[in-house]
Amino acid sequence: MTRLVIGRPAIGKAGANEAAKQAFSGAEFPLTLTVTNKMTVVLSLPEAGIKLRPLASGVATFRNFDRLQRAVSSMEQIARLNNAKALVELQAGEDDEAGEGAFEVGDEQTAAPGTEGAGTNEPKVAVVQDDDEAFVVELQGVRFEPSRNQVREDGTLTAGGLKAFEQAKAAAEGEK
Repeated sequence: MTRLVIGRPAIGKAGANEAAKQAFSGAEFPLTLTVTNKMTVVLSLPEAGIKLRPLASGVATFRNFDRLQRAVSSMEQIARLNNAKALVELQAGEDDEAGEGAFEVGDEQTAAPGTEGAGTNEPKVAVVQDDDEAFVVELQGVRFEPSRNQVREDGTLTAGGLKAFEQAKAAAEGEK
């Protein structure tokens, strides 16, 4: 498995284009990658013909390395403008436990994407506690307390739920 996480460039580290060369220059094109949006905004990649909802995954095909490099450059600029540690994750191949071929662009390594909902590309939350005392859910290893109306019946989050998740995630990262 080859994995590339694109975020704002850290001072002194190589940029996303250099990491993309290391990760995918030897690959055969057209190259099909799983793209995971790590942000709570809609992400559009016209170079691959894909549009991703917040925290969703999808499959994109890049016709050649130039198109991939243009997309990577655009994503790095978006991450820089939004001060995002992790904007998107590109993954080729199957998951393996060794994590070989992992490339990080940005300040730090990010958590694995959330569990995907059945028949949808939106991540589902796991309900940890649902009683009279509290309503606690977990997504991507972050526990938080959204309002009950911020979690849909299928376990996906509304826009308000995504905002609550981002706030809890930022607070959790601030404690580390």
